Amino acid sequence: MASFSERHFSHGPWPWIVLVTAAFVVSTNHILGRYIIGEIPPVGLAFWRVAVGAAVVLPFAWRELVRQRDVIVRNWKLFALMATALMPAGNAMVYVAYNFTTAINGSIILTAQPALTLLAAWLVVGHTINRMQAAGTAFAMTGVMVIIIGSNYAALGTVSLSAGDLIMIAGTLGFAFYTAMIPKVPPAIGAMLILVIIQVLGVLVLLPFYIVESIVYMPVPTTLESLLVIAWVGTAIAVVAVGLNNIAVLALGPAKATIGLYLRTLFVTVFAMVLLDEPLEAFHFVAFALIMIGVALMTRGRSRPRSAQA
Repeated sequence: MASFSERHFSHGPWPWIVLVTAAFVVSTNHILGRYIIGEIPPVGLAFWRVAVGAAVVLPFAWRELVRQRDVIVRNWKLFALMATALMPAGNAMVYVAYNFTTAINGSIILTAQPALTLLAAWLVVGHTINRMQAAGTAFAMTGVMVIIIGSNYAALGTVSLSAGDLIMIAGTLGFAFYTAMIPKVPPAIGAMLILVIIQVLGVLVLLPFYIVESIVYMPVPTTLESLLVIAWVGTAIAVVAVGLNNIAVLALGPAKATIGLYLRTLFVTVFAMVLLDEPLEAFHFVAFALIMIGVALMTRGRSRPRSAQA
């Protein structure tokens, strides 16, 4: 399974095609996250998303899990950290944030991930940050501040940070650290097997939060709408999009692969305007232009390949 993806989708134009496809699919996650507020609790949606994903992929992956069990056990701390960063610290935070901010604002705030990923990669795997990338980080973060300040000023007539903005930034940090940790995974564990391991561990990590939310806030309803939403995020998002993103990160490196975030923001903006009637303001264009300059600078230089771990 791992060798197939690396042999067929890690060379030539394929990593970029995979990246664009993943960005398009993930954009629907943000639209749904905003659409279902008040209908499906955020942690419950995150839990069932990963639970359905694990149920879908396990029948195809259990033999590989058994075959690589020694490598997995030796690196269980790394996988546990990755699952924590991606699930409660990343996915669940995004769903929580959409209770307080718009899909357009949320997706643009998430474009801070390349800048944060560079910093996380420096901390986690020792990637160097050259001057161009440092300048790109500054441009990108300035663009994010424009969207945060502009949206709050337009709505409230004052400059402030909303709860949704702060929660979305926290979720972005979770995604950044997850992405930065992918190159630390031993080469014996391919992109799709990473997905399987993180899905299974994600269920365990999210379960306590899900139980508390169900008792204190509300349980996940068993309506047709909620079942359809869970089925989509558990298959198209949790399996297809995350798996494709893993392939792209391994092929391109964590810094270059985050270009997909900007394509995702474009897709989310179009969907939000058409389906959610969200307005596109002048400051959105300023913010996006600054971020695009930032990503152009950040992608200069080479990413260090995965180390040959056992």
